[in-house]
Amino acid sequence: MATTEKIRRDIEKVREKITDQQKRLRALEAQLAEEENLEIVRMVKAVHMDNKELTAFLRAYASGMISLPEGMMEKEAAADPDTMEGADDEE
Repeated sequence: MATTEKIRRDIEKVREKITDQQKRLRALEAQLAEEENLEIVRMVKAVHMDNKELTAFLRAYASGMISLPEGMMEKEAAADPDTMEGADDEE
């Protein structure tokens, strides 16, 4: 009987740890989303477009009216993701 009680206590401890880890995971996911959003804002500000220009550009890109030059995605992936130094050079 003592063994079953020990197992029950262990189960409860594990459940508590799981709950704590789920809370930590949600907090980290929220932190990641916030950092990604800040990165997007920095990139948008780096292109120096007003709202109308940016909206028009994004609509044109989404509809396929314009596309990125060949190799552009590979070049951006190789660049330091924390800076937008290369973005101003391509305008």
